[in-house]
Amino acid sequence: MSRIDLPSERRVGHLTLHRHGRKLTIEEYNALTRGERLEMIHRARGKQKYDLLLNAVDAEQLTPQLHPQELYLLINELGPEYSVDLLTMASPDQITTLLDLDCWDGDTLSPMLTLHWLQLLLETGPEKVCQLARDIEPEILVIFLKKHLTIIRGLEAYDDDDAENANRMESIYDINFASEDAAKIIGAFLRILMELVQESYLLLMEMTRSELTTTLEEEVFQGRNHRLSDLGFVPSVEARGIYTFIDPEGFVPGGKRDFQLEAKALQNPGALLAQASPDNLLAELLSNGLNHELASELCLLANRKMSADGTDISTAAEVGGSLQELYDTLNLALEYLAGTDIDKAEQIINSSYLLHLFQLGHSLLKRARDSAQTILDSPIGPFLDYPEQLFLDALVEQPPVLYREACADKPSNLQSITTLKDLELVNLRLQQIKELQRLFCELLPFSLPADEEETATGFSLSVLFLTAVANQLLGRPFTPAAVSAEDPPRLKELTFAGNKLAPEFQNQLHALLTQLEVNCGFFVEFCLECWQEDLGGIDPGEPDTDYHLCLWVEK
Repeated sequence: MSRIDLPSERRVGHLTLHRHGRKLTIEEYNALTRGERLEMIHRARGKQKYDLLLNAVDAEQLTPQLHPQELYLLINELGPEYSVDLLTMASPDQITTLLDLDCWDGDTLSPMLTLHWLQLLLETGPEKVCQLARDIEPEILVIFLKKHLTIIRGLEAYDDDDAENANRMESIYDINFASEDAAKIIGAFLRILMELVQESYLLLMEMTRSELTTTLEEEVFQGRNHRLSDLGFVPSVEARGIYTFIDPEGFVPGGKRDFQLEAKALQNPGALLAQASPDNLLAELLSNGLNHELASELCLLANRKMSADGTDISTAAEVGGSLQELYDTLNLALEYLAGTDIDKAEQIINSSYLLHLFQLGHSLLKRARDSAQTILDSPIGPFLDYPEQLFLDALVEQPPVLYREACADKPSNLQSITTLKDLELVNLRLQQIKELQRLFCELLPFSLPADEEETATGFSLSVLFLTAVANQLLGRPFTPAAVSAEDPPRLKELTFAGNKLAPEFQNQLHALLTQLEVNCGFFVEFCLECWQEDLGGIDPGEPDTDYHLCLWVEK
């Protein structure tokens, strides 16, 4: 007995995720309601989605109910081997969307892709080809044809000369094809139309003869843009408006009107949203499911973001990554406004446009990113120690990410900034580094090196500071002037008790910055770690000028 995979389910956020699969007979599968089977199809991916569709008794009714991007991702994931079966069952509107998504290079129709799609459509069989000729806007098919053929003469020039009719399509049109492949594929396509739907055939051929290519291509391009805008895809310049900065402190939730009109035309938007999973407060908020209006609004925003970012919408991994960023940014905005209050978060998401919430989350990240860039561009930028350098470099990425230093049980890592806790940690670290900037640019009695040669030596803030400390310990002025190769053993004697730093020395360094009224305890701890590591291994009888990385030692 034939069986198909039916994954078991568990709820995570607003999504039902697959875990441990079991086999289900085709009879059991088809005994489910159409809605249940359609829900299973939406949740599945790749070959499993294809199998669920093909094994449904009403596959021809189920396939047209798929969101067109769901079908587009599936076709791109499985490839031509499985595409024909899916296209045979797809609706003309779905196929129009597939052509809109796949056949254009900017504002120009791709000859290579148009021929590829005409071949796929030809392989669906005469019945489907005729349906498409009747139901797809004729201008779309005509511009596809005009990319590959030229009609020289038609019925008005008909005669019985065999030589003259050699290139005619059944002695009606005299056609020059752009290539042998085009002649083979399009010739077969046109023969089906001529034999079975002659009225559509004649309409397409006469339009191909009479329409000006540039004018028609522009007209079809504008129609395509209008259709895609209904799915949320807008020109990238317009789409970039989602990244408009808004003042987080001045943001007031609310103002959303009814979204039913926009949602009415969208079919099963939740299938696209299942390409990623929300976390934290947003996941809790959506754990009871999405209504159609909210799912549609989220889907339109997701597509607008992908338009802005230039995401490859034919790749499930890139679509999923973009969608995850959207979820994370919305969650950050909700936690900023509502904390952990789920009821307040629900009120906010129901009363505020998701676009505005996304802009709020983005603005929170952008403000942190801009602060990081300002520090990198400041005088301390070239001298930052690696913890601060790595933190700031990660924060100026697009999108910004949080660098977490290694600890006892975890290595260093990069993580997305998705929660209020993450954002608070980012802002705390930025404030620490701003204090470090104040220390070196305003409070210490020496200036940072300005000479390019000195900057290029790789001196960091800790090296400059500890070299000044070393000079002070040796009775010299507090300045980052190079110490001699004989000085480090003496410095170890002055600052160590056994193999550990003397508490008096540690307290002395902390007291130094406390007196300056600067909150840089984190920097002192880093400097002490460097001092312990670099001077702790010194043999007083054998000075080593290459070992003292935390000091500027004269060569």
